[in-house]
Amino acid sequence: MDENPYAAPQVDLVGDAGPGPMDGWTPGQLRLLGWLSLVSVVGTLCLTGLVVAAGATAEPLMADFSDWLGVALTFLGCYLLIRLKLFAEGRFAARGLAPPVWAVVGMSLGLELMDFFMGEASTQPGWPMVLYFAVVALLGALTAWLAVRLLKVQNAYPAFRVMAWLDLVGGIMMASIVLMLVGLLPLVGANLAMMLVFFRAARELDARQESVSLR
Repeated sequence: MDENPYAAPQVDLVGDAGPGPMDGWTPGQLRLLGWLSLVSVVGTLCLTGLVVAAGATAEPLMADFSDWLGVALTFLGCYLLIRLKLFAEGRFAARGLAPPVWAVVGMSLGLELMDFFMGEASTQPGWPMVLYFAVVALLGALTAWLAVRLLKVQNAYPAFRVMAWLDLVGGIMMASIVLMLVGLLPLVGANLAMMLVFFRAARELDARQESVSLR
């Protein structure tokens, strides 16, 4: 295995990884997390379409629905990130994930609160817009920090490394502000890779339990 944590992945997305404990996890829990990751992807794509449509039609109901969907997706994303941290710590003996994970979670929730209280002021010229985009840039930088920590995890699934690379690219784009909207694409791809991670873990745990039952 390549010792360089920043090396691009050269193997299949669902390749094997070395054995590790998964105490407290069940295949059903891991599959549910995989499906929730897919829900996050689909929801994010739907939200993007709703925001564009709401801006073009100025329909208040559509704007309100997109706001509530955005809040729900933020909470879902924070939950999945926390569960990913717990899984990586148990399965791959990952270390140092807590600070960036909790920083990203806190900043994501803080951004939602700012969006709620500022409303349209966050998109109008003035200090609220400057403050809002500064927080967005900080969230992007924290996402990139988390991605670097994820890349340092040893013996992880290839899909895990792909997820980390996509988070790194998306975080850097978000931090730049100029490429913020384009940065949504690698971040959506990172959620798809997270889905593969959880499904791969579920299959692995199924195989382990079957092996134990046959002994």
